[in-house]
Amino acid sequence: MIFAMSTGSESINMFDAITGHSEKAHAILFSARLPRVLLAALVGMALATSGGAFQALLRNPLADPFILGVSGGAALGSVLAVGFRLHFIWISLLAFVGATIAMLCIFWIAKGRGRFRSTELLLTGVIFNAFCFALILFINAMVTMEEAYQILFLLIGNLEETGLGMVGIVAFFVLTGFTILTLLARRMNLLLLSDNEAKSLGINIDKLRIIVFCSASLMVGAAVAASGLIGFVGLFIPHIVRLIFGADHRILIPASGLLGAAFLILADTGARTVLMNTQYATQLPVGVITALIGAPLFMILLKRRNIM
Repeated sequence: MIFAMSTGSESINMFDAITGHSEKAHAILFSARLPRVLLAALVGMALATSGGAFQALLRNPLADPFILGVSGGAALGSVLAVGFRLHFIWISLLAFVGATIAMLCIFWIAKGRGRFRSTELLLTGVIFNAFCFALILFINAMVTMEEAYQILFLLIGNLEETGLGMVGIVAFFVLTGFTILTLLARRMNLLLLSDNEAKSLGINIDKLRIIVFCSASLMVGAAVAASGLIGFVGLFIPHIVRLIFGADHRILIPASGLLGAAFLILADTGARTVLMNTQYATQLPVGVITALIGAPLFMILLKRRNIM
């Protein structure tokens, strides 16, 4: 975080910025970089932690926060706000509302006949995502070029427009979900067993799945509402943690959160600096950086470890 806050198109001295000896450095730090770095940490924590939780929930190493449909609802809410030319605050609000509605709908459909099955949850999420993205493409065809460009940034993921107020709201939801999943980490180890084995140990497996799914979805909804769709963080970060620390969720969940936060901070630092001092003088969406790093790295893990 210290490295990210001092690095940018113009490097600043952190001591001068904090003490106010340099008004310019003070303004850059507290008005621009601090909110963005904090948001990157929260979003990275949310995506990586929820990724580890969903992989345990579905007993599937390729499970991802976005494959379960919550991101589709959040993205649809954001795009609707852009289509109606609403303020940025409304874009984030509708994204969170869309994520909440998606979470409730997916849960209601997947629960089926009074039971909560992982297979139904996965299939429902995939279908719901496809439906939401079809609606997004439909809306994208009817907006102006400027709005279409804004929608593209939402779908790729970026951390440009933010403030400490937005960071505070995101922090409340992300830290709430993170705390719940950390407290449930010991029981989440039982999700890797069969349902009968877990029940024989006195665990209400359906109730545990509901709490894990809702907590992880809460984090994903808040993250997408603030930053758009940032891929691969929730997919490969938990695998890296497993290679280092093993599969015990008591370590996996908090370690994934911390590593995810650090990774997205560094990825966003690269996104806002790599082209800033070139002839293009622009910032990349952070989702581009995470995809360029995450996709090859995950394929390497897939090849070497045979995680399928």
